[in-house]
Amino acid sequence: MDAVAISLALLQEVQSEPDLKRLARAYVEKGRAALFERHRSGAGGLEIVVAWSTVMDHLIRYLYSAISAECGGRFPGNRPSFALVAQGGYGRGELNPHSDIDLLFLYSRKISPFVQAVTEKLQHTLWDAGMEPSHATRAIADCIRLAESDMRVRTSLLDARFLCGDYTLFQEFEKKVEPRLLKTGIQRFIREKLQENNARHAQYGGSVYLLEPEVKEGEGGLRDIQTARWIARARLKAKDLEALVPSGIIDAAALVRLKESQDFLLRVRNELHFATAKHQDQLTFEQQENVSSALGFEGEEGLRGVEVFMRTYYLHAAQISRLSNLIIHRITDCDKPRFATSYVFGRTLREGIRLLKGQLTITKPEVFKSAPDNLIRMFDDAQKYQCQLSHEARELVRQNLHLIDDEFRRSAGANMPFFSILKWKESVYETLAEMHRSGVLGAFIPEFGRLLCMVLHDAYHIYTVDQHSLHLIKEIERLRAGEYAQSLPLLTQLGREAEKIELLYLGMMFHDIGKGFGGGHSEIGARMVRPIARRMRLNADDGALVEFLVRHHLLMTHTAFRRDLEDHKTILDFAKTMGSVNNLKMLYLLTFADVKAVGPDVWNPWKASLMGELYVKALNILEEAEKGEFQRDDLLAVIRRVQTRVRRQLSKEYSEEAIENFLEVMPDRYFLSTPEDDIPAHFELMERFDGEKPEVSVEHFPERDCTSVVICAQDRPGLFASITGVLTALQLDILNARIFTASDGRILDVFRISHHGRSEVVMGEQKWVKFRLALEGVLDGKIDVENMVSSAKPRLFPQKRAPKVSTVVNVDNDASDDFTIVEIFTEDRIGVLFTIAHSLHRLGLSIHVAKISTNVDQVADVFYVTDQRGGKITEAAEVEIVREYLRRNLAPTNEANPGLAQPLH
Repeated sequence: MDAVAISLALLQEVQSEPDLKRLARAYVEKGRAALFERHRSGAGGLEIVVAWSTVMDHLIRYLYSAISAECGGRFPGNRPSFALVAQGGYGRGELNPHSDIDLLFLYSRKISPFVQAVTEKLQHTLWDAGMEPSHATRAIADCIRLAESDMRVRTSLLDARFLCGDYTLFQEFEKKVEPRLLKTGIQRFIREKLQENNARHAQYGGSVYLLEPEVKEGEGGLRDIQTARWIARARLKAKDLEALVPSGIIDAAALVRLKESQDFLLRVRNELHFATAKHQDQLTFEQQENVSSALGFEGEEGLRGVEVFMRTYYLHAAQISRLSNLIIHRITDCDKPRFATSYVFGRTLREGIRLLKGQLTITKPEVFKSAPDNLIRMFDDAQKYQCQLSHEARELVRQNLHLIDDEFRRSAGANMPFFSILKWKESVYETLAEMHRSGVLGAFIPEFGRLLCMVLHDAYHIYTVDQHSLHLIKEIERLRAGEYAQSLPLLTQLGREAEKIELLYLGMMFHDIGKGFGGGHSEIGARMVRPIARRMRLNADDGALVEFLVRHHLLMTHTAFRRDLEDHKTILDFAKTMGSVNNLKMLYLLTFADVKAVGPDVWNPWKASLMGELYVKALNILEEAEKGEFQRDDLLAVIRRVQTRVRRQLSKEYSEEAIENFLEVMPDRYFLSTPEDDIPAHFELMERFDGEKPEVSVEHFPERDCTSVVICAQDRPGLFASITGVLTALQLDILNARIFTASDGRILDVFRISHHGRSEVVMGEQKWVKFRLALEGVLDGKIDVENMVSSAKPRLFPQKRAPKVSTVVNVDNDASDDFTIVEIFTEDRIGVLFTIAHSLHRLGLSIHVAKISTNVDQVADVFYVTDQRGGKITEAAEVEIVREYLRRNLAPTNEANPGLAQPLH
């Protein structure tokens, strides 16, 4: 691309415009359009940024000449020495389409009226042209003084490049400033750059693999390359990274790979700037879709185009992170020998491998060829001696990955140290993560290596699939170390007592290996485990446990969060699938870690209580079965026993007539599914109900991050939908609901309301005063609940951006003996629960249990329903009517027409 020719043609095209501001704006717009066309035609990232820098050079020089001539007439006489200098990314010639233009207005001794006038006019002209000039006006002495005290100024000056004006002054600047930059305060500069680098990484998430990465400032971003370049410039006087090849800091092939990754990230950043018409550097969900499409990425091997794009992005970012760190390490340690062939201190672990100053070093580069098992044993050594591999050792490991073949993977020499790592008391996650970064883990277990940088385009997981899988192990190590001992004592005990912890860790590593093939990844992954287990020399029972964990790794969350845990069949079916107490314990630990490793806010006290309840109920059944004492309860006998205890407790304060009436009118399901301690309060609430205004009881449980709301009212069509509408309008999020209808026409609805970390809001008394008044108004007909929901304000707390989700409705008639289970997955928005409840009411269905969950911007709501005759919906045609009616009513506007459709029957 001939950027000079483009620039001259643009100037020729706009020169007839007498107004400099309009001229500059037209030039910038036409310049961006020309480069955008070339960008979309496939021009490289570096090609575009260099071209845009050149285009801006010509504009600024033209403006400088015109403004200087204009101001020269206003301030006649000798013009003072004055030069315009590009700094920062502009100085490097790496200007993205909407990046700031960093300018230094350099003068010789003092600012004259002429210099001040030119500076102000040029700045304002660039601003009016839609540019973002970042400027400084300094004399040479000011530059020297500030560079010695402010490392940011020093960094900018390292990239200084002459644009126009007095070149003699710029030469004087170079002669005086550059030696000071490169001779004094070097150690301090490098130290502060490294500190700045670490702080920047922490600020932008501390990982290459974030869900919405920052292309410039994030770990593995463009700034990492710039940091390596600045340190090379300061320490070795290297003008660019190419100058590092002759000295062996980086080899030519690695530099080519680094440049390819830089070019890719620049191309992504160019697209972000072009597409948003602003300085946009974060690759948000919305932009990931747009950028992947614009850059021509298509789906492959079961992955969507956007997922292929993000995987490519992470691979390039990881390469930038690794190679930039390697360059920095070799520059800052450049006075040390590459391989420690001579030494005074340290400890030889075996031939060619030495422990020296907290690092494992290689004294003989051929050590891997002579004994390939060192590719695993070195990491076992690092774990046991609590040290790290040196940078040179890491690079040698990567250079010898070809030695890991099928024979190596089956060998005892490789598997023994690998299982030694898994069995060790600490640092299992850190060791496996280091093996993964070096490429060893993926080479040793190719099925896991396939997950490298794999992205599933959702907002639920904050890490890539491979990183998420390793984070499960980290969570179990934290559990065993006692970090959750206060909040999760049972899980802590189970984690510490777990037998064969290495099998649990393998189950965690492999739980998602079936992803990306299409279809059910749990079953696919379980089938993949069997040959891996044989290859790793596991016996049949151990291999079966790992296979079990992979096959059923979603079952516990599915049962706990989407099924009625008071349904005896649900617990029996779950316990039957577990098969043994040990399987249950292992799956409980894996499920905890899986939910915890998804993201910081996914695990909460409510989910913990549901999983704990399921675990204890299943454990009781399995322990009885193992003792040979298990008998399925006679449910009528259970109900009679509960009623006897309730009768005894209530008789102390209430009449026999009132008690017997309560026991007679409440459905059997109420006594099977309600904690006995809650029944007296429910009885009192129903006794207070006078048949007119609803009775409401509110009890807060901040330790469980939820509030219990119990409502007694006279039954009417659509009552549940009305209650959910009022709760929704008041920004109260329902976790679950139980609906009981007494035979005398009263209802008792029990809701659990999530605090979402906003306990002070949900527990505020005024909130519940509003709820009572609004509910009374709705039930009296004074308030229209649909209008109330539609006019509700969005939540005040920030919502996470997420990819668009489709509406899916599943109908299950197998999981419950008495109810049809309707599962609904759709995009979260205001009033969605009300729409579901109202739709079920319009279909003539009665809701008995509701379980509500929201994962970022997707709701996953489950309803236990019966038809108008009190039975399950079993006819295929009726099931399809329910599914299609709900889907039509719930699909967002981009899927189907909004609003409530008419019942299909």
